[in-house]
Amino acid sequence: MKLIMAEVFNSWQGEGGSVEGSAFGRRQIFVRFAGCDLHCNYCDSREYINASRVFRWRCEVEAFTGKFEYRPNPASLGEVVEAILRLDTGDIHSISYTGGEPTLQVKPLKALMEEMKSLGFDNFLETHGGLPELVKEVAGLTDYASVDIKDETARATEDWRSLVLREVESIRILKEAGAKVYAKLVVTSETRPENVRWYAELLKGLAPLVIQPREPIEISQEKLMNLYREAALVMGRKNVGLSFQVHKYLNVL
Repeated sequence: MKLIMAEVFNSWQGEGGSVEGSAFGRRQIFVRFAGCDLHCNYCDSREYINASRVFRWRCEVEAFTGKFEYRPNPASLGEVVEAILRLDTGDIHSISYTGGEPTLQVKPLKALMEEMKSLGFDNFLETHGGLPELVKEVAGLTDYASVDIKDETARATEDWRSLVLREVESIRILKEAGAKVYAKLVVTSETRPENVRWYAELLKGLAPLVIQPREPIEISQEKLMNLYREAALVMGRKNVGLSFQVHKYLNVL
């Protein structure tokens, strides 16, 4: 079984804030898949969007050193498992599957998640959630999940409202399968309060929400807190949090 990979490395989770389901501050092994079907204007992994052009992947040779070796794509399942186990420092919270969009390679993703489960690891899925039919195939193997709510300003796709509804459906599928799941909303200075209210109405009683400013941060603190308040007034004061890409400020992967 083959995978189109981007990278495997050991770090700590810098996103998610303090809501239930978040692994913020927890040490993870990150498994980044190549390929994505969306085109968000703030994407920080653009070099991996077109999987057919990702000819090699990198794996950290020693945990948390930032030293990598490069291997050709596609990778075998055994190669990826070996790369993960080499980075197991004994204090790993979970294996984070990210991208790109990992569910686009759902069959090898499922096989990898099954293998890591059998070895005693928890699985943490990071997904845009726009493909609920694929999310469903790995929901039962998922312990934790971060699912995007793509704001209109992301310009991820033309029919952004339908995308949001599919993302919420993915959250529902994951929750019903027993995963601890939260929604992540990246906001900008152009994000409309009425849209945030709509997202909050969809998520109320389903999953907590973290609001994360786009990097580099250009939204004012006043507007950020106003958007927070819009969501909390709908979802409840304990179901909304802020998230920042803290790992970038500390210059770690």
